[in-house]
Amino acid sequence: MTEIWLITRRTSTMFLIITSVISMSPLESSGFQLTTKKMKYDDARSYCRNMNIDVATVYNLAEVNIMLSLVLPTGSNIWIGLEVGDLWIWHWTGSDQGTSFLNWDTGEPQDNEQKACAVMNQNGKWLGNDCGTPESFVCQGIGDVSTYIFVEVKKSWRDARSHCWNLSSDLVTIHSAEENKAVRNISTSERLWIGLFKDPWTWSGGSNSSFRFWDANEPNYGSNGNCVTADLGNNGKWSTQNCNNRHSVICGTAQTGTSFQTTTQSPAPISTVSSFYSEDGLILIQKNMTWISALSFCREHYVDLVQITSEAIQDKVAEKARSSTSPHVWLGLRYTCNFNFWFWTSSTAGCYQNWQPGEGPERATQCGESAAIKSTGRQQWVSLPETQELNFICQTCGN
Repeated sequence: MTEIWLITRRTSTMFLIITSVISMSPLESSGFQLTTKKMKYDDARSYCRNMNIDVATVYNLAEVNIMLSLVLPTGSNIWIGLEVGDLWIWHWTGSDQGTSFLNWDTGEPQDNEQKACAVMNQNGKWLGNDCGTPESFVCQGIGDVSTYIFVEVKKSWRDARSHCWNLSSDLVTIHSAEENKAVRNISTSERLWIGLFKDPWTWSGGSNSSFRFWDANEPNYGSNGNCVTADLGNNGKWSTQNCNNRHSVICGTAQTGTSFQTTTQSPAPISTVSSFYSEDGLILIQKNMTWISALSFCREHYVDLVQITSEAIQDKVAEKARSSTSPHVWLGLRYTCNFNFWFWTSSTAGCYQNWQPGEGPERATQCGESAAIKSTGRQQWVSLPETQELNFICQTCGN
C-alpha cells in the first residue's frame, strides 16, 4: 500500500512517497519494535523472543498514544502480547498492584468464568457485578493518592474508567481498611464502582499489567479469539483475534526503553500546570516535560504539539515562547534514525523551516532527538535529546 509522508530530509525538503515494504521499524526511545511482516501469533511471539524480548506489553494510555504517533501509519491490526489464560483473576486497575487487601461481602466473589467488576455497597463491602450496569464511581485523586474524586453520574464500569482517564486519573484502588472507609465516606447513599475487575487475560512476557484498551463489544469470548491485536486505524483499540490469523507485530515494552520516561506516571492534569491560552489556538504549558510526555499531554488535552507550517505561525510561536520558564520549548518535530529525516507528528506540516545554522539537516543528528525553539534571541530551532524536560506549546482545533 502506498503511504505519503511529508518530511524534511537531510539534503532537502520534499514529499517522499514510500512504496516498498519496511521490514523493521524500531520505535526509537520507546523500547518498542515493529515489523510489518504478517505472521501467526505463535510465530510472532517466537520472532520477538529470538531478539530476547517478547510481544509488546502495554501499561497505560500514554503508551498507546506513543505507539500511534511513532508507528508507521499502516492502518491495520498488529499483535500485542495479551493472550487468554487458564484462570479468571481479579486485578486492580493500577498496573502491578497486588490484591493483598480484600473486603468482599458474604458469598462474594462468585466462582465462575465470566467477566465481572467490583462495586462497593453502602456498608463498604464489595460485590462482583455485571460490568455494564450503570453505577456511580470514584476516581483516584489527581497527584495525591490519598484523595478521591466522587462522580455521581452513573456509568458502566468501562465508561467510568474512561471518565477517570479523561481526568488523568483511574478508578480508585484500595489497599487497606482505612482507604476503604475513606472511599465509602464519600457517598454513603450510592453503590460505587471501584477499580477491581476480573478477566482471564495474561501477558506473554509475564507482566501483571492490568491496563486494557478494548474496542466496543470486546473482548468477544465466544469467537475463538484467544489472542489480541491493536487496531492502528481505530485509535489503537484492542480486539480478540484467532491466533492463526496473520498480522504485523510489535515487540518489547516501553518500560525497558533507554530513554522513555512516561510509563510510571500519567500526563500531568491541566489543573496542575500553568498555561497561557490565546485566540490563535496555541497554548504554552509552563511545566517541564520530556518530549514524549509533552506529546502525550497535548494529544490528551488538546490536539497535538505545535506544528509550524509558515512564517506567520513561527512568529506566533516565538511570541508565546518568550513567556516560557525554560530556555527552549518543545515543538512537534522529531527525528527518525531509520530513514534519516525530520518529520512533524501531524501530516499537515508544510515545507517551512527555521533551523539555527548548523542544526537540523545540516548536522549528524543522533537517535532520540526532537526539535525545540529557543525562547529568546532569534528564536530558531535546535535539536535536543528528547529526554530533556522543557516547557512546550500545544495547539487546538482552532489553530
